[in-house]
Amino acid sequence: MVIPIKIQCGCGQRYAFEVEDAAELAPNSVACPVCGMDGTAAANAAIIQSQASPPAIAAAPPASPRIRLSVSTPSAPPAAASAPPAAAPRRPRPGQIEPEQAKHEARAKILWGDKPEAVTGYLLMQGFSREEASDLVRELFRERMATVRATGIKKIFVGSGMVALPIATTIIFLALGRFFLWIWACTIITGLSGAWMVLNGILMIVAPKSLAGDASDND
Repeated sequence: MVIPIKIQCGCGQRYAFEVEDAAELAPNSVACPVCGMDGTAAANAAIIQSQASPPAIAAAPPASPRIRLSVSTPSAPPAAASAPPAAAPRRPRPGQIEPEQAKHEARAKILWGDKPEAVTGYLLMQGFSREEASDLVRELFRERMATVRATGIKKIFVGSGMVALPIATTIIFLALGRFFLWIWACTIITGLSGAWMVLNGILMIVAPKSLAGDASDND
């Protein structure tokens, strides 16, 4: 008589074997074919449970049980989808320059005061797509605004010092009781230039887009 015995290992692997004449327990160890965990105790328990209601057949002399394993192995995981091939680097056509050099040229044009539309057209001529050119010009224009504001702050500090010069000169001359007209006139001119520089710096901070020309030297 052949009795099927099914066991589920703690690792989740299911395996089965058949016992011929289960009058005795398994004489040798039973192990999970995947993780190697000992399953002898579970096999013996299954054999004893199968003896609880034996079929009505003639008793046969006891014999060593012969075990035939049939393992249900888990299906292999599906192969990962192959990644799309990387895009080949863009090569410049005749008359075009390298992409990095084109970016440097575009940055210089923006800082010099060229209009964004003109710089976008230049990048399109160098082989950039419309989206790439637009994104790059927006980024470079933000850099220009930051440079203009930094230049404006510098002008405010320098111009404030120039405005303070004729005031300090006047106080000194009053303390001495004498006025040197030509010196005082020079300081007045310097103070007026400083006042214009302060106003220009304030304008560069408040409205950087309204200013044209070189972002690092806008008078």
